[in-house]
Amino acid sequence: MVRFLSCKELYETIHQKSVEAKEVLWVCSPNLGLDAHKVFSQEILKNPPADTRFVFRATDQAIKSGDVNPYEIQYFMEHFNSDNVKSQDNFNSNIYIFDTSALITSANLIKSAFENALETGVLLDGSQFDEVKNFFNQNLWENAKTIKELQKLKKIWNIAKKSGTTNNLKKTKSHTAIKDWTDDYVSRWYFTIPTQLSKKTERKIKKETNWASSFSVVADIGPNCFKHIKIGDLAYLANLTKKRGKIEVELARILDKSIVETDDGDFHFAYKTEKTNLMERNQFYEMLKNAAVGPKTWGAQLNGNQVQSITTTLSSTKARKRPKPKKKLKT
Repeated sequence: MVRFLSCKELYETIHQKSVEAKEVLWVCSPNLGLDAHKVFSQEILKNPPADTRFVFRATDQAIKSGDVNPYEIQYFMEHFNSDNVKSQDNFNSNIYIFDTSALITSANLIKSAFENALETGVLLDGSQFDEVKNFFNQNLWENAKTIKELQKLKKIWNIAKKSGTTNNLKKTKSHTAIKDWTDDYVSRWYFTIPTQLSKKTERKIKKETNWASSFSVVADIGPNCFKHIKIGDLAYLANLTKKRGKIEVELARILDKSIVETDDGDFHFAYKTEKTNLMERNQFYEMLKNAAVGPKTWGAQLNGNQVQSITTTLSSTKARKRPKPKKKLKT
């Protein structure tokens, strides 16, 4: 059976099919935009299909022009295993395969394409589905390459973004509302910040990563935390650089991570602050005790009970709506 889809139906079909997919989720798109994963249902994180494959055009030129966002590539690699995400230079197809159906569409895997553009597609099943699946496997997947130089691709992207050479697409009137993902399946972390990060270290990290000047940095998180932290994770950052007075606890969104050799450690992440709470010192240490977090813990991944305990305590404290700019920090 063949079903014609357009605009809102495209998104609704992909969203529903990704809810139902249990065995297969194969996707190829030459273009890839930031937050493109939100075109799918968040169920693909909670219950990922057994066989996931993603093919994008991850070339230097595609990154430099802004057609492919390497941070989105990293998102798929971190959440679906890096071996399941590959690059192919010579294709221009947008194909979405779910268990026993396949969608061939004009829509690139870009959130705004599904929200704003007049895109169309056809949904296939039966023998036609088998033909699409065979094409994907034999012509795209088998000829695709693993992505080994993600840090280089991110640096190309950051340089191009600073120089204004990446694509800036004008948004048209929206015809589809993309459901935003929640933080239900995002890992949460706790880090103690005992000392300020030196200007020398900050400059070196920013120079080698080309992170935006607006990014805040936590340095020296250690190889274990670095290995398991993912883009989009949340972290509670306890600023203990001041030995007296109230303690700031930031809720931070992880934007990127990078290995840069410095005198202050080699493993770092960039973040943006979503909220800052001010706490009395005795209240802060009581919060750690109730959450079973040691007072000398410098970095740890929190379980559900710990997150609930900390969230409950912070909700009863004073929050700063607009955190004042401050020096970058070091764990």
